[in-house]
Formats: sequence, C-alpha cells, structure tokens
Amino acid sequence: MRYPKRYARFITARYAAIREREERDRDARCAAARKDPEFAQAERNYSAASLDYARAKASGKDCGKEKAAFESAEKALSAIASEKGYDLSLHIRCKKCGDTGFVGEKLCSCAMPLYLALIKEDSGTGHIPKVSFDDNLAGNSDCAQSKQLSVLYDKMKEFTEKFATTRVKFILLTGQSGVGKTTLAYATANALMEKGVSVCFVTAFEFNNLMLRYHTTSLAERAKYMDFLLDCDMLIIDDLGTEPVLKSVTKEYLYNVIDTRLSDGKKTMVTSNLNIEELMVRYGERTVSRMTNKTYSLARELCGDDLRKFRF
Repeated sequence: MRYPKRYARFITARYAAIREREERDRDARCAAARKDPEFAQAERNYSAASLDYARAKASGKDCGKEKAAFESAEKALSAIASEKGYDLSLHIRCKKCGDTGFVGEKLCSCAMPLYLALIKEDSGTGHIPKVSFDDNLAGNSDCAQSKQLSVLYDKMKEFTEKFATTRVKFILLTGQSGVGKTTLAYATANALMEKGVSVCFVTAFEFNNLMLRYHTTSLAERAKYMDFLLDCDMLIIDDLGTEPVLKSVTKEYLYNVIDTRLSDGKKTMVTSNLNIEELMVRYGERTVSRMTNKTYSLARELCGDDLRKFRF
C-alpha cells in the first residue's frame, strides 16, 4: 500500500525521536557505569582491543591473536557489567522494525495505531459511529428494505476486502432519508480504516464549504483544502444534495474532484436522497455520468421504510 508522504515523514520523525530518547538513556547508563574504575578500565581494554583487531583485519595479515584478544576483552567487559548489574543495552520496543516504524517499505504493525490516528485527524472520521458490517440490524427486521440492505452490506463488505483489486471505483447510494445509506457508509469507512486505508468522510455541506474556501483563498493556502480530498484512498461524501448550490463552486468542484479521482484510480462513495434524474438536474449530465458509468460504478437506489422509526 502507498502511504501519503507526509504520514510517512511524520511516522519516521516520531520513531527517530523514540530511538534518540532511548540512545540518550543508554548513554546516561553507560556514563554512570564508567564512574566505576573497574568497569572503566575494562571498557578501555575493550576499545583498544577492538581497534587493534580492526587494524589487523584491514592489513590483510593473519589476525588470530588480535581476534582472541578482542573476544577476551569483550567477555571481560560483559562479565563485569553483568556482575554489577549495569544495563548497557539499547532498549528496542519493537523487534520487527527496530523502532523505525517500517519493515522494508511496509508499515510495521506497531505504527498502525499512529497511522490510523493521523487518518482520522485529517479525514473527519473521528466523529463517526463505530458501526461495522455486523451491525446490520435492519437486515434481520421486517422493514421493507431488509433484503436489499443485506445484499448491499454483503457487496460493500466484499468491496472493502478486495479494495486494492476491485474494478469498482465509484459507489452511488440513493434513496429517501432514513433508509440506511449513511450507516452503510459509516461501516464501509470503519472497515477500510481498520485495514490502514486512508479515508476522508465528509458531508456534502462540509465538502461544499471546503471547496468554497479553496475557491476564495490564496494559491499558497489552497493545498490544505484540496490535497487530502484528492490523495486519500477512499473519499466518502454523505448526503449529496443537501448543500446549497454556490455559483462557480458546487457543480464545478464536485465534477473536478470526482473526475480527478477517477483518472487517478482512486475510489469514491456518494450517498444522496436525490434520485438519478434529480442529481442530473442539480449537477449536470457529465458529473452524473461519471457516477453511474457501468464500467466502474456500483449505483443502487434503496427503497423502503424510515429506519429511525424502528426499534432494534
């Protein structure tokens, strides 16, 4: 998985600070041990033997004598440290990554909580409910959309499991208020984040405001309003159609974001109370055609009861 560069930089810097702190602690323990004359002399002997051994190896000549002296000095230093209880080791918290945060180019499991916290801080997902695909209570109820919801939950679960390889690049869920679209979007966002996928979850109103700020701010400041919307692995826009239509902002930037993400192979999900025809009138044919292109889109209209009236 490709990690956003600034996340990688932040994690690398955080782990470098951890290693630096541990090295300072180790150096302080060594300095305290050197106050012991016996230990200090053994350390000097070890350093001298180590240097002699290195020089002998570099000369290309037989260095058996120097190697034996080095190993003897090393054992003597270790024995004194052990006998007197001097802990001179560098404390490594994670053996897999050596406290770097990465194993090769892959994020280490020890760094995943930090990575997810960064995603949530940027994406607006910190406030969404902890809903999972197992929480499809409506699927076992007598609501009109029970069967349809169950099928959709299964499809979205499959989508998250095959996220990296699925042909689906755009998901459009439409239907009247309360039929379960947003809850399914929450479950999708949570499932993806658990896998370390960067998700940006915004309401249509929040998206509109971000685009207004982008439109009206200076060029130097624009990146902070647009970059994560374009760079995140999954963008979810909830309740499209509830936001005000702002001239030269709403339609234009919605199209630009959707089109750019599709061109870059990024995935997007939109929920709306409007049907396809209403979306066409509001946002135009070129935008909606990208939302509903059968080559890469999953478009479903949910019909049924207002689930807010049910007790689960």
